[in-house]
Amino acid sequence: MSRLRRLSLGIAAVALTASATLAHAAEDWKKKFPVVYFSSVSSENQAATSARFKEVAEVFKQKTGVEMKIFTASDYSGTVQALTSGQIQMAQTGASAYAAAWIDSGGQVEPLVTNKELDGQLGYHSILIVKSDSPYKKLDDLKGKTLAWADANSTSGYLIPLVSLRSAGIEPDKFFGKTLFSGGHEQSVLGVINGQFDSAFTWSSKGHNAGQIRAMVDRGVLKMDQFRIIWESPLIPNPLVVVRKDMPADMRRELLAFWTDLHKTHPQVAESAARGKTAGFVPATHEMYKPVLDAALEVRKNRKK
Repeated sequence: MSRLRRLSLGIAAVALTASATLAHAAEDWKKKFPVVYFSSVSSENQAATSARFKEVAEVFKQKTGVEMKIFTASDYSGTVQALTSGQIQMAQTGASAYAAAWIDSGGQVEPLVTNKELDGQLGYHSILIVKSDSPYKKLDDLKGKTLAWADANSTSGYLIPLVSLRSAGIEPDKFFGKTLFSGGHEQSVLGVINGQFDSAFTWSSKGHNAGQIRAMVDRGVLKMDQFRIIWESPLIPNPLVVVRKDMPADMRRELLAFWTDLHKTHPQVAESAARGKTAGFVPATHEMYKPVLDAALEVRKNRKK
């Protein structure tokens, strides 16, 4: 046998061995995780969250051969605790809930992907809304009135507006007549529309292409002419899919491929997962969410004081 032929056979054998090793590794993680548990923070009610991700789970099973079960929690902390304890392997959260999970787990969670807006941006805004027929036109008009926060682990419904108001010299508990947590973004929006609250913070992307407003309008529980925006935050990093750092590397790669391919193969399912129009999911990094993490650490520090 010629030296060249022996070399070719050797290369082929190495390639086959490598391929078999990769396939074996993929099978190993699927044996360890025959079911992948996924949760999304409750910006909607639990039934709506389950319905939203039903098709995501179906496509996941088609593409990976592994079942995805949707874990629902009554509040943001339920999803954060499930992720940090290892009860679930993957979660869709806002930047603040990611910060909470990162702090609580000692850095044992990390970003996987985030959704990209139609214009290429990777962010959205916190907005302060009032009822459209109310007399409130600007922030100052709300002095002494009621304000609803969404959840203590919400980026746009608590952390960013809290930090922003304090930076402007406004202490919410002194400025507003009453502040309270509604239990979620949907409860906040409906509370304003139904007259329970004078104002509430929620989230939306440019042109309401995605976000809480888009999700509720699409479901027919909100009309665009029912509310007015009187304050808007600077750009906030988009919600992200978070995974545990201790998952097998091959599992992480397959989950990453699933999310980044989703818009190409199932655009409507991707839009459902993104809660609106999207250009698809792209890889995310910890550095993208560092400013929100720093803000969360500062709020916790002040709370302890």
